[in-house]
Amino acid sequence: MTAITLIITARIVHVVSSTIWAGFVIIAGVVLVDAPHGTTAEDARRVRRSAINRAARVVAPAAIVSLLSGLYLFSALHAGARTPTEIALAIGALAAVLSFFIKALNGRVIASGRAAAVLLLVSGVAMAAARFLY
Repeated sequence: MTAITLIITARIVHVVSSTIWAGFVIIAGVVLVDAPHGTTAEDARRVRRSAINRAARVVAPAAIVSLLSGLYLFSALHAGARTPTEIALAIGALAAVLSFFIKALNGRVIASGRAAAVLLLVSGVAMAAARFLY
């Protein structure tokens, strides 16, 4: 496999896994935190727990793949550079790593879900903007 093929493959894997991870965390942090109209708090907690437990089988590996592929891409393409692009990518990467650890280490689903969602939004915005910084 050539170097460019490896980079393209890693980027595809990174974008897809990041989309799965961020998409679920943002939906869970914004939508699943409120009790649906006409349900009790206990019923809402049960539904939220069920959805999160089911999704964790896909989302957790996607998060790990996203972090590892991002680390590879940064080291292969941006190692040692200190331009605004690399700084924005580093801020995005830091936000993503913080999001991962907040969700992994915090038992409070609602508070950690919202914090993780905000951090992943920051991560996505920083990485999207990085492309246009020089």
